[in-house]
Amino acid sequence: MQAVTPLHIGGMCLSHPTKWERNIWERVVPFLVLVNIALNPFSHSTAIREVSFYSAAALLIFYFFRYRDWSALKTRLTLPVVLFTVWTFVGLFWALDVSASFHDIRSHLLKYIVFFLLLTIFFNSRAKIRLLFWTIIISVVIAGFYDIYFFYVVGKNSFLTRMCIPYHQLPVGPLGFMALFGIALVVHLWRTGDGFWGKCALIVCFGGLFLILFVTQMRSLIFALPFVIFALFWDNKKLLLAVMLIVFFCLYFFSTQLRSFEDKGSNSERLAINYMSLLIAKEYPITGTGFSISPPSKELLDYDVLRTQIPQKFRFVPDNYNTHHNSWLGLMVRLGLVGLLLSVFIVIRGVRICFAGIKQHDNREVRLTGQLCLCLLVLFSVYGLFNEVFMHLLEALLSVVFAMIALLYCETQKSSNPEIVN
Repeated sequence: MQAVTPLHIGGMCLSHPTKWERNIWERVVPFLVLVNIALNPFSHSTAIREVSFYSAAALLIFYFFRYRDWSALKTRLTLPVVLFTVWTFVGLFWALDVSASFHDIRSHLLKYIVFFLLLTIFFNSRAKIRLLFWTIIISVVIAGFYDIYFFYVVGKNSFLTRMCIPYHQLPVGPLGFMALFGIALVVHLWRTGDGFWGKCALIVCFGGLFLILFVTQMRSLIFALPFVIFALFWDNKKLLLAVMLIVFFCLYFFSTQLRSFEDKGSNSERLAINYMSLLIAKEYPITGTGFSISPPSKELLDYDVLRTQIPQKFRFVPDNYNTHHNSWLGLMVRLGLVGLLLSVFIVIRGVRICFAGIKQHDNREVRLTGQLCLCLLVLFSVYGLFNEVFMHLLEALLSVVFAMIALLYCETQKSSNPEIVN
């Protein structure tokens, strides 16, 4: 009689899984999650992504109901995330726009907590994580080349011009961010081994992602790049130095020879917007204006009065103040100082888990995973100083990062305590 292979899922091991259990938990749910991730950069695929997500979420509820497996919640990330979530709901009592805040709590917080749980429970093996990484990389390459084709070939723009897609739902900022995110995944897959043909594919993907990063030429990403490189290669000083020199040479060449600055007023505009955000935060220092990602409307907040408080040299503020252009300032505006500190608490917990993984010198894959997670946290944190992170395109990737950190925590615990078994 053929032996039945145990099914490891979440924190459980089903020694004799039925056929339907193996099919649903090992194939169907991961497939639905991968479909959602693969279509994430494609803005016109909303319906398919929503169907895949809510189908997977329904199966997740069934999973909890049937097995009562709460192991995914037993990490050091749980406490700060719970506190942050509770504070967002408490903030509804003094939110300027309650309906918008409640909508964004559902669609920009709870939704991605569920997505985090799906990743943590059903992508609990290195093989599935690699498949997830490949899916992200390939989808970003395809989406990026689609936009490059329309901008440079169909639009007949010079390759010396920075790509700009004003008519497209996918701005170049998030596209460049996803490209750098993908490059970090490519480096990790290369360092952890992927066979000859796998490495050939990684080289092709790296070239494509680097081209996307070049044509978008986001200054925030250029600023973040040295921090990302340091987090990835800090254990190998010679490699770190070599990569840094290559990158700085490329940045100097690109910025002096090939970049076309057509947005000369953007610096003044962003400084003014950040100043406006500080003024709003000063008006609501503890409670914030509510979780709504979009700033309150003119009917709820008198922007004309606030604009008069901005120094003359920073007074270039557009009539439609519709984004904070700084995720950290945005959090302080929306959730007050308490919300900002809870956000920092989440990041600090994540960083500590990354360092715990990096210290596992006897387990190279865990150590490299710790470096990868640290690098991606740094990328989000630095990019968030100049742009808005809280949009569907990037929140899915943020869920991937925290799911990786949660799995890293479990791996670190097992490495430090060999007696722990599933």
